[in-house]
Amino acid sequence: MQLGWIDFSKKDRQKVLDVMNLLQEPGTVDELGIGIVRDAFANYFFPGTSTIQTRAKYLLIVPYLLKEAVDGRYGKDVNKIIRSIDAAEKDCGIRLLEKDSSADGIIGKRVLPKGWVARKPSDIYWNGIRTYEIFRSKDLSIKEYLWLATQIKDKKTKLLAGNRGDDSANSDKDDQDTGDIGGFHFWNLPTYREDWKDNLQIELTKEEAEYLQRQIIKSTEGTLLAYILKNNIRISEVENFLLLTKMLKAQVDDEIAEMMQLACDFDYLVYMARVRYNMILSEGKSDAAQAEWEWLSKDLKRFSSVDLKAVFDRLGIQNPKTFVFLTQIQECFKEGRIEDADTCIIKREVSLKGINRAKLSRRKEFYIPGAWVGGGWLDYRFYDAGRIINDIYHAREVSTFV
Repeated sequence: MQLGWIDFSKKDRQKVLDVMNLLQEPGTVDELGIGIVRDAFANYFFPGTSTIQTRAKYLLIVPYLLKEAVDGRYGKDVNKIIRSIDAAEKDCGIRLLEKDSSADGIIGKRVLPKGWVARKPSDIYWNGIRTYEIFRSKDLSIKEYLWLATQIKDKKTKLLAGNRGDDSANSDKDDQDTGDIGGFHFWNLPTYREDWKDNLQIELTKEEAEYLQRQIIKSTEGTLLAYILKNNIRISEVENFLLLTKMLKAQVDDEIAEMMQLACDFDYLVYMARVRYNMILSEGKSDAAQAEWEWLSKDLKRFSSVDLKAVFDRLGIQNPKTFVFLTQIQECFKEGRIEDADTCIIKREVSLKGINRAKLSRRKEFYIPGAWVGGGWLDYRFYDAGRIINDIYHAREVSTFV
């Protein structure tokens, strides 16, 4: 479905955008500003992941493209190289669709081949590529890498030109083959083939899957992500982080188990606040919120019992305003002061957005019967990490039976 509108003022346009914001995927909207805690937990459990990653294959497609980008084929101008990488990423998207147009997770699937995306694979996966030490420097941005690599290559080329030896050409070729330039080891990649784009597909090969599994385990040792991959834990049938915690709490080490329990306790408190948010927005008319609050309200003390100080201390979060807000609603819930909790929630949204943008201050405009606003249960990127994990498992298992 396509939507369009004619707006006569900036205010009218903002109203339409705000309403469209309500139609986003559940769980993506952070109306109460708890994202800093949610993301810290997610980074602890599943480092290198993000909510906009789609398939594990891009953890290799992007490095191959970036490796090739500094071999001289796009020149020396970094901005031109970046534009060429953009075109190459789009070309890979087209190739993936040509291989299997029904495949899930191909970036740009809806707009290719004519259009392209604003958030490119290299933008989406760069943090993961660095986190998993596929790229050896965790500090460099893509642009910094391109600049440094082209500078090193240019200087080496000039040096070789002034001091030609019998093995100079071979030495330069060796650098290109390994993905290194002038002794700088930028990449840690499986066997690289110049024809890697031929028959490109979104599924991993067995070699790629085994490489990624080893690399992620090694680079994220001590995390929940590494534990799952190291022990080949099957998570495809696990619906959410709460159930994952029940399944693994007795198996993982004490520190991870404690953090998983803290995350679940925190989830209950936040979910209570989100249910109340929907109760306030709908002015009590939301059947879904009413039903959720009915069972939550039967044990307010237990569901609001999270140790917030431990959450902030162990995650290293320094955000006094968020801590105060969470502490206030926790106290209100524990003491059964629901109206006071609602007041805290209203004030919190206004403090984050301003009174003109806060939905709770414009309820009649923004309440849509049947809609749920502001997200539900937290999953700390469990679903997103699951896509990477399942891609790895699938590639290994398919190759076993071929």
